[in-house]
Amino acid sequence: MGVKVIAPPVAGGLVTAGSRDNMQPQLWLQDERELKRQKRKQSNRESAHRSRLRKQAECDELAQRAEALREENSSLSTEVGRLRSEYDQLLVQNATLKQRLEEISGREEPTSGANEQQTGNEDHEGGQI
Repeated sequence: MGVKVIAPPVAGGLVTAGSRDNMQPQLWLQDERELKRQKRKQSNRESAHRSRLRKQAECDELAQRAEALREENSSLSTEVGRLRSEYDQLLVQNATLKQRLEEISGREEPTSGANEQQTGNEDHEGGQI
């Protein structure tokens, strides 16, 4: 009577009685493939971690830059306000000076301007042209 021996299952199917000699190399190949797969997974995890760190560093840098720009904007806004105030004061001062100039010009004697015109119409000997 023949006794049939059933081989243990292996990934991908059953090992038949005729392939028992190949069982060790086949398991070794499977272990090698699994090891490569595990290394690849670990490498991918590390790469993803480095990528997350780079993105976090970039985000932190952008946040610092945004804060510096906010401070600069605030400083420039303060400077603009100061310059506007100074401009307004200068406008008032300019208007006051123009008004004073008009008042001073209005007080001058009108004859002084007429005398200058008459002297320009005379020749060197004192006569009229």
